[in-house]
Amino acid sequence: MKASSSIIVDEVGSQKFTLAVVFDGQRFECGSYISRAAAMQAGRLFIQRKEGEAAGGRTKRKPGKG
Repeated sequence: MKASSSIIVDEVGSQKFTLAVVFDGQRFECGSYISRAAAMQAGRLFIQRKEGEAAGGRTKRKPGKG
């Protein structure tokens, strides 16, 4: 079952966009970006990471290895 998620990008000034992601009922403020496209890409990556964590495998990288 996939968790519900949404990406919210707001323009807050000239060349400044803020990103918030709602994932599984929780809202995450994810910073400022210089373009809407960059914010959307970061939001998609954030959701992919959170879906991976929800599926049980934290991250593929292990600290101190490799």
